[in-house]
Amino acid sequence: MITKCVRFANRSERFMHAYSVGLTGSQAAWAARKYRGHRTVPTHIMDDMEAAKASGQL
Repeated sequence: MITKCVRFANRSERFMHAYSVGLTGSQAAWAARKYRGHRTVPTHIMDDMEAAKASGQL
């Protein structure tokens, strides 16, 4: 039960950080999936978003 709470807290933290960086809901979901091993999304997220959009992943 505790591990589920920790996972939820970490995922929520990633979403909150993504929103604070300026991402929309779908962009935040993509970033949360891509950077699931990190507690926050990296600062270069916008560059990664453009690269993913260009390659058709997003």
